[in-house]
Amino acid sequence: MRKELNFFDFLAQIPWWICVSLSAFFYLLFQYVIPYFGNQNVLANEVHVSMGQVFAPVVALAFLTPITFSLLKSNRKKKLHDLREDIRAIQGLSRPEFKQKVGEAYEQAGYLILERNPFTSDQTVDLVMRKSANLYLLQSRYWLNRKIGLREVKKLYSIMHRKQASGIFLLTTGIFTREARRFAAGKPINLVDGIELVALFDSTKKNDPGSAVSH
Repeated sequence: MRKELNFFDFLAQIPWWICVSLSAFFYLLFQYVIPYFGNQNVLANEVHVSMGQVFAPVVALAFLTPITFSLLKSNRKKKLHDLREDIRAIQGLSRPEFKQKVGEAYEQAGYLILERNPFTSDQTVDLVMRKSANLYLLQSRYWLNRKIGLREVKKLYSIMHRKQASGIFLLTTGIFTREARRFAAGKPINLVDGIELVALFDSTKKNDPGSAVSH
């Protein structure tokens, strides 16, 4: 069943200039058009007096708020486009090669890769890592997917609780949906998309832990 978009999700998906236009339109409507006709209509005048002065800026801001998310999304798409050659190179790796490079990158960031552990029997977990006293589960099986959604994130998150791990890493050369990122916010879930994956592998080349790996 297709999920229905709420008002702000809809605004965040349309071009930013449409939001600006709608914001300006409704501001002018409530601030100037309604007062103009209010001189000729008692009801319109009462509406403006009672809430027009407050309603106009509130409605205008409501249309402008999603622009931030829209611009961030556009900027991320641009970065993915600029890094397309690097991403294609990563996608050209075999799965064992990819898994090895991921392990090397996280080892340089201070994580200990546990080769023999009780988690390897779970086929949804590709790497098990330890840092200090914390245990982390990493999944990279969707690394060729163009987009990873909420279902995959929730599934790995439930495994984290079942295995009593401290956090999880989910890697892809593509992107994560808005719902997936919203769910991960504030949780020990590290979503590593194509942009961060390129930075992660670059940090390995430079023998620098880098900032692409978080905990």
